[in-house]
Amino acid sequence: MFRSITILVLIFAIITALSYNWLYEFYTVFGYNRPHIKPYENGKCRKIEGVEACEDIHIHHRTGYAFMACGKEIERIRGYWPPIGTYNSSIQSIDTPYIYDINNDKLIPLVLKNFPPEEDFATHGLGIYEDPENENKLYLFFVNHKRSGSCFEIFEHTLHTNELIHLETIQHELINTPNDVVPVSRHEFYFTNDHYFSKPIYKLLEYIFPLPWASVVFHSSITNETKIVAEMRTPNGITANFDHSLLYVATTSGHVLIYERNKNNNELKLKDKMFTGYATDNLSVDEETGEIYGAIFQDLYQIMIYGNDLELPLMPTGIFKISNNTKGGDEKYSLETIFEDDGSLYKLTTIAAVDRKRNTLLLGSFRSKGIVRCDSLEP
Repeated sequence: MFRSITILVLIFAIITALSYNWLYEFYTVFGYNRPHIKPYENGKCRKIEGVEACEDIHIHHRTGYAFMACGKEIERIRGYWPPIGTYNSSIQSIDTPYIYDINNDKLIPLVLKNFPPEEDFATHGLGIYEDPENENKLYLFFVNHKRSGSCFEIFEHTLHTNELIHLETIQHELINTPNDVVPVSRHEFYFTNDHYFSKPIYKLLEYIFPLPWASVVFHSSITNETKIVAEMRTPNGITANFDHSLLYVATTSGHVLIYERNKNNNELKLKDKMFTGYATDNLSVDEETGEIYGAIFQDLYQIMIYGNDLELPLMPTGIFKISNNTKGGDEKYSLETIFEDDGSLYKLTTIAAVDRKRNTLLLGSFRSKGIVRCDSLEP
């Protein structure tokens, strides 16, 4: 009898401990204890008009060209775009990617070549791979949420032109709810499935409960291999360091995960895991310092309620920076919020792309008009 009671008490204690951690993280990430966010007023950031719904931005540092996956906000809301639960299949989306030339403060629309005109091009995440044998040739990998099923589109781009030449479409049953992509060669890439389920009601359960069923997937067109290499809760952005030996994954559940990549078999091994306290979207890495910049949602509950409304209320947003901890203590990393805004300047920031060479930070959003340029890495 005593043994049975002891076992029951032990089970109850374990459940309580696990639930406390989960509930604490849930409460924190949803922003219930967040202090009021004020309008941004430092003056180092300004809006660049002429584009909209630029969910992801990657900077080619040698040229200062920022490649952007941009769309049309109205099509995000009224058309077919699964990330915010809109499934109107009667509307075809043909997004226009852009280059923002940081040096000349200029927007350059990119023209799709060899892309079937009857196909959808509803972009989400974006990745860039530079040809090691031709410094003027890039390969751009886009998440495309086609009405017939999400996939990846791969394009070739020659620097200083305005063309994207379509090379191939990658489809697979494991490309389920793709969010972001990081190529590691011309024919190989990793991507995040931000949910296990594709239906909105089941997606909601993954936000609420600790279900580590979403995934990072590796694809190789060389070996014709597509495999799950990591599982976690609600991953969003994924990026890599300069030599693709480390992969960084942000999650809506408030974590940043750092994985070591085995280049022989492309498996991933978890190296570090940080609870940031914020629902985090896309990441960028400073190639010189290794610091990680993340776009955060300050009020996740508000986004879930109003995220696909035609008229958004003010929604607070922010950017954090993760650095090696040099201030003492047991923590390996330090986290600092470097930008906050109540939504007056910009709503729903999804990417903070950093360019140390030009001391510039670019902010994009899947809902807002324009992009934001900050002429300081500490805006």
